[in-house]
Amino acid sequence: MQKSLSNAALKKILDTANERDLFIVGHMYIENTIDRILKKKFSIPSKSIDSTLFTLNLKMDILIESGLIKGNVKKNVELLARIRNRYAHKLEPNEQRITNYIRELQYIGPAPKAVGKYAKYRVCVIRTFSVLVKMLRK
Repeated sequence: MQKSLSNAALKKILDTANERDLFIVGHMYIENTIDRILKKKFSIPSKSIDSTLFTLNLKMDILIESGLIKGNVKKNVELLARIRNRYAHKLEPNEQRITNYIRELQYIGPAPKAVGKYAKYRVCVIRTFSVLVKMLRK
């Protein structure tokens, strides 16, 4: 199993001005961690997890039904996936829709003073990632 990325390393990765990179890569780290949880907790083989038929929705169903993911973590993962999908499938995503999704993201822990256009997104990715990594270590 690969070594976990630190929050500081993820913060550095997310420090990009390219919106498409920010949203696709941010989600990629979340989904990768979910994959690792499924491998560890449910012994699901990599071959199955890597299949295009094993969508994030199916992965989330397993984690939600098992009680591992709930509340704000569940909501954030779902919103991060929606944002990622907009950038992965649209040449020019609707900025208002992205802004609305970001507004819906929930801070896990205290709300920091957000500075910058996508500061809330970055904080929510890092904190959601952190919760998932803790799940992986249990």
